[in-house]
Amino acid sequence: MIGASTANLNLTAGMPPPRIARTRRATFFSFVGLGTIVGVWLMYVYLSEHGMRWSEWGLLAVFVPLYYQLNVGFWTALFGVWLMNRPKPDPLDLWRTLKPEDMEEDITASTAIIMPVFNEDVTRVFEGLRAIYLSLEQTGQSKNYDFFILSDSNQTSQWIEEETAWLELCRQLNAFGRIFYRKRRKPINRKSGNVSDFCRRWGKRYRYMLVLDADSLMSGGLLTSMVRIMEKNPGIGILQTFPKQIGAETLLGRVMQFSQALYGPPFMAGLDYWQCGEANFWGHNAIIRLEPFIKNCALPALPGKEPFGGHILSHDFVEAALMRKAGYAVRLLNTNRGSYEEGPPTLVDMLKRDRRWCQGNMQHFWLLFAKGWHPMSRLNFLHGILSYASSLLWFFFLIFSTFLAATRLPHNNPQSILAEQILLGVTIMLIFLPKVTILLDEVITGRLFKPLKRRLMTFVSSMADTVVFTLMAPVLMIFHSQFVVYTVLGKGVRWVTQRRKIDGGVDWAEVFFTFWPVTVISVVWGVIGWFVSHSFFIWISPILGALFLAIPVALLVSGGSSGFRFGLFTTPEETDPPTVLATMNENLLEIKGRIHLPPELEKHHGLLQVCLDPYVNGLHVSLLRRRKNIHVSRAYLDQLASRLIHEGPQCLNPQEIKAMIHDTETVTDLHYRLWSARDHELAPFWATAIRQYNLAASSPFTHTLAQRGTLAA
Repeated sequence: MIGASTANLNLTAGMPPPRIARTRRATFFSFVGLGTIVGVWLMYVYLSEHGMRWSEWGLLAVFVPLYYQLNVGFWTALFGVWLMNRPKPDPLDLWRTLKPEDMEEDITASTAIIMPVFNEDVTRVFEGLRAIYLSLEQTGQSKNYDFFILSDSNQTSQWIEEETAWLELCRQLNAFGRIFYRKRRKPINRKSGNVSDFCRRWGKRYRYMLVLDADSLMSGGLLTSMVRIMEKNPGIGILQTFPKQIGAETLLGRVMQFSQALYGPPFMAGLDYWQCGEANFWGHNAIIRLEPFIKNCALPALPGKEPFGGHILSHDFVEAALMRKAGYAVRLLNTNRGSYEEGPPTLVDMLKRDRRWCQGNMQHFWLLFAKGWHPMSRLNFLHGILSYASSLLWFFFLIFSTFLAATRLPHNNPQSILAEQILLGVTIMLIFLPKVTILLDEVITGRLFKPLKRRLMTFVSSMADTVVFTLMAPVLMIFHSQFVVYTVLGKGVRWVTQRRKIDGGVDWAEVFFTFWPVTVISVVWGVIGWFVSHSFFIWISPILGALFLAIPVALLVSGGSSGFRFGLFTTPEETDPPTVLATMNENLLEIKGRIHLPPELEKHHGLLQVCLDPYVNGLHVSLLRRRKNIHVSRAYLDQLASRLIHEGPQCLNPQEIKAMIHDTETVTDLHYRLWSARDHELAPFWATAIRQYNLAASSPFTHTLAQRGTLAA
């Protein structure tokens, strides 16, 4: 249970010296505090010319956290740029702890690379894993790394495809005993429960656990370096890398990918500057020291019901705080290459992801007041909450502004007018100066691209991404505000699979029905603003315009016209892909070019395989756990099997199919009955499946995996 007190700092390697950490934080928060105080004072001077009314106090109250957050982002970026360009290397840089001779030594520490999955794209999961495995093999240090695919998939076809892909991957790579697959029958506590289950069953066998998401990709070189850094710095409990976004195909994806490549490293360096040993864990692409993690980071259930109580949704922040509380450092590792992930392809998908993240961060509100946290852990919780609550605060700020415009009192005092002008100028500087500074740094140093033409295109792309984000920001404000209100009202979210590729084009109906309320809000707000004050309407028109254009903007950014052919939003991973990424892309391309089964068969491909193919049937049965007292439901399962054969899979619901596929006898019997039945006894689905099954591939295992991924690749 959360409580007691934070353990004393362990003065082992990896924990930044307290003197440096205190100095850095004092410096950073002095700038943040000073900037916030000056901004709030200027706002107070402007508002108080005629005395403070309740609406002006309200506006000032929401202004304070907004301005604080603006200052945190501003100074984080500037300190990051300074850190990247300082004449002397950063004394806290973890890469400096590795000496050339360390890189030559064999790695003896056992490491488990785990990948929790939940109804993910099977091909992407296993081809990503293959690329990581091959990259690790090329380092010559792979013998002490084991891979675990930890499945919580609850869709039958997905589950069977995972099993067959696992077997085929092991066969292709000769990796039996190195790559393991485990399927949980009940996905208790979602991803954190999945990881906890691994720790309970196999955690004691390994010194480190490297956590990947289903869309993660990491190079072998970085994986070995991370273990070496952990070995040299026993005070580090969690080492988090900076996962760069890859694989985007839509305009939104490529804009976010580009922005992350350009602005991400300075922000990462700035975070590392002031977070020191109390950084955050982001849930993936990070290595964890397992013994203290198992001992100290078990997640408690929060009192009450969801969304605020119950199971902790965003577990990573809490695990980082628990690790720090146990006396171990949580560090960021600045990495330009080697750590990657994918992002949402459309604005709707991004909002679905944000809905889940919003609830997870809002849930941390109660943890702010729990005993025993390090103060920086509380601050990390607060920043996570503010990352979504600030949208609601911004919305209130605009509401108060509208009200004050309607009840406007003239500002004649020169001091008040001057305060307003200074505040406006400083705020514009806080918003745009970090981007301008980072862009200038890139143009001068060529950190991303050396050729001058590429640097100029980076400059143009940066201007374009500013337009895209300016159009999206008010829309995100409306939805994030809604998410916060939903969370407060107790409306929880379901655990759904995150979409990472746009298949089948943009869904116009989904976009329209998602964003039409935003357009209505802009029209109503615009009419009110026009009658309140023409000057206020002009002042707020950029925000209203962005809201009004929500539907066309959402369609535009979700489309495949991403500016790639003009050289816009280009990242180094696109012009010069690292080996691990090139390997994965080549294999995905091979699979994309294959003949696919008819849609109905493709949808139930896993079920089709386990019922028809003797090898897949045998594999699945061998991986099933024998159930006790199954005779109680034997008649029910036989009746389901008959319906499946005679009427096809569409006549059964997912739970009924799952019940059959969990029973070894039913699965074996289905295979025999399907192949021994006469044509008129089979549903059209099975008749077609039997005729066409082997058209798509030369063997039952090749449908989802490439055939080129041998060790020689």
